[in-house]
Amino acid sequence: MPPVKVSLYATLRSHVGGRASVEVDVEPGQTVEQLLRGLGVPVEKTRILFVNGRPATLAQTLQGGEQIGVFPAVGGG
Repeated sequence: MPPVKVSLYATLRSHVGGRASVEVDVEPGQTVEQLLRGLGVPVEKTRILFVNGRPATLAQTLQGGEQIGVFPAVGGG
């Protein structure tokens, strides 16, 4: 099964050694939340998720080969 590519943005990169993206093997049916927790990314700090360029939720299941984008809450003033 092909790995998923996880692209992390802004402060979330610190949870994967500062890398912009990582490739991870997943089990069929694994959720985005399970994947992120396995990477050590605190899901409570994620705000925007995309799977293959489409909005997603933490409960979305994966099959392998997907591209996942994960963004934190954006602050500003």
